[in-house]
Amino acid sequence: MKLRVGLDVGGTKTAALIVNEAGRPLGQAIQPTEADSPQRLVDGIRTTIDRALHDADQSMNDLVAAGVGIPGQVDPIKGTVRLAVNLNLSEPYPLRHALQEALGIPVALENDVRTAAWGAYHWARHSAPLNSLAYLSVGTGIAAGLILDGRLYRGANGMAGEIGHIPLDATGPRCVCGSYGCLEAYAAGPAIASAAATLPDDGHMPTTNEVYALAAGGHLAAARIVERAAGHLARAVYLLLMTYDVEKVVLGGGVTRAADAFERPLRHAMDNLRAASSLASSMMPDEKVVIIPPDYSAGVMGAVFLAPAPTPADRQEENEKSREAVPPIVVKQ
Repeated sequence: MKLRVGLDVGGTKTAALIVNEAGRPLGQAIQPTEADSPQRLVDGIRTTIDRALHDADQSMNDLVAAGVGIPGQVDPIKGTVRLAVNLNLSEPYPLRHALQEALGIPVALENDVRTAAWGAYHWARHSAPLNSLAYLSVGTGIAAGLILDGRLYRGANGMAGEIGHIPLDATGPRCVCGSYGCLEAYAAGPAIASAAATLPDDGHMPTTNEVYALAAGGHLAAARIVERAAGHLARAVYLLLMTYDVEKVVLGGGVTRAADAFERPLRHAMDNLRAASSLASSMMPDEKVVIIPPDYSAGVMGAVFLAPAPTPADRQEENEKSREAVPPIVVKQ
């Protein structure tokens, strides 16, 4: 049996999914990310794969390829990662080579948001033909991954889609990038939680999800914070549609897991943009913007689809084993 593994490596946890030749899930594992050193990172990834293989009741001998999504500035051609601050990888590190040495199989490496965009693309096009998509990730940070003409678009410097650091107001709050008034400083998870620091009377610092829950429950101050974030995100969606003219914008990331409490104010903000502009009404119909289901892990699935393709001989063997289409796969978070 020829197996592939997809990995979503984050600052706090690493998720792995084992799939068979037909792309069906066999086993998965989630482990804390080891980021004390590059070697610990590689060892931790190997451990997560081993646990996923154990969950699948399979062995390392059956694994033929791996796809890895990881934060930071990734050069998928050279296989290097840099500026991944939470992973202590500031200078270029040859992670692909290190993983191939540790695993003994081909490895594809990509930025985590672009990997998730690839997973979102495969999820979205399962229900309808699709050639282009923007995936807007709203979590600890804000960034977009782009699929144009059915291919990942990275840009000249591998920074395409970094709209979280587009300044909206030069007099606004300081962003982690050093600039002021960036989209991320207004609408990312930490910005929402920070804005809500003065809400409770008991001194408890609310989480982002708690802010959305308060807003949904009728808390006026929390609702204003959520509405302001939704307004900025609606403009970000419109910016992506106007800049790249994609067929779909898919939103995902930790903040979107507030579900209806996140979606309702976003839809309302989009309604306001459409009411003010016939162009916005034309370019941003409601059905063009979707939120990925919370039980679909776009990052892990994108990594699976990025895993190096099998050889022609492998493909023939796979085709003989399974001719049926592969449905979207639900992966535990």
